[in-house]
Amino acid sequence: MKAAIIGAGFSGQVHAAALKACGVEIAAVITAHEESARAFALQWNIPRWGTDPALAYEKEIDAVHICTPPTTHGELVLSLLKHGKNVLCEKPLCFDKEEAAALAQAAKDSGLICALTFNVRYHMACQKARELIASEQFGRSLLIHGNYMQEFNAFPAPLDWRYDPKLAGQMRAVTEIGSHWLDLAQYISGKKVTAVSALFGRFNPDRIVSDGMMHPLHADVKGTPIHIISEDAAAINLQYEDGAIGSLLLSEISPGRGNRLTLEITCEYGNLWWNEEDNNLLHTARKGEGVHTEVFAFGNGFTDTFRTLLERYYAAVLSGQLPKQPDWPTFEEGAQITSICSALAESAAQDSRWIQV
Repeated sequence: MKAAIIGAGFSGQVHAAALKACGVEIAAVITAHEESARAFALQWNIPRWGTDPALAYEKEIDAVHICTPPTTHGELVLSLLKHGKNVLCEKPLCFDKEEAAALAQAAKDSGLICALTFNVRYHMACQKARELIASEQFGRSLLIHGNYMQEFNAFPAPLDWRYDPKLAGQMRAVTEIGSHWLDLAQYISGKKVTAVSALFGRFNPDRIVSDGMMHPLHADVKGTPIHIISEDAAAINLQYEDGAIGSLLLSEISPGRGNRLTLEITCEYGNLWWNEEDNNLLHTARKGEGVHTEVFAFGNGFTDTFRTLLERYYAAVLSGQLPKQPDWPTFEEGAQITSICSALAESAAQDSRWIQV
């Protein structure tokens, strides 16, 4: 099988490594800048490279990986589907819920294999957690909560496309890391979010940029002023199906938090929790019985989750058949996440008013 990659940033690198690990040949890479396409092609020994998306339409290409900023996804997806290409798209699918619904419908109508990269699902502990919740041995889920904390955008922070509304939309923490948590919570619990209330933290909307790095105005740094509209953090309350409730705290400005995604699901007869920074440990408990920690001694890491996703995805590509219940994150699920994110933005703009999803 042969793949094409559109985009050569961090996501493109992760996809390329996973494709190589799965034995899928990368036949072409397309980026907005010819020099970056050439460098990526040399790095990964890719025979064809350039800036023309038509490179991905070649007959030999079985699937195309979209690794570009989110606002570009919609047009690329529709163009690729029109040319009969299977699509693996970076999350989030897009920012507009109507566009997301249209993309999900287009994918369904095409009969092609379309997936999103909500790869966190494929940690071994997360797969086991989903099995436990589905078995109902803990009973009905009551509380579904957690957080996702990172330090990447703490000062000094690099100024990149994530701060450009034309590429990243109006939000940042919610769509970039919150989308992962929301997908994982729904995937493991089996319950959909039905309503949200959100409070956004935009702590330093006005900043100084010096040598490509952002600093607060009060820092002793000379540079160019810039105004930021996206949120650094978000405090979110959630309602789920069947009466379950929960909360989510997001932060991209928490020093010491490299990639701390936590999820806890409290049920009628037991509790379950997991932390991505200790990804091969799954904790469960029943009242009066202490805590049981299952250790996945031959477990996996972040890059392995991408490989697992690609293995399942390309098994379907190879078969040429779309299963009735795909074993990967679908565009339909991606559209539902977009609806949640849209509701969160609406709530935050209305003083945390509850918004139905």
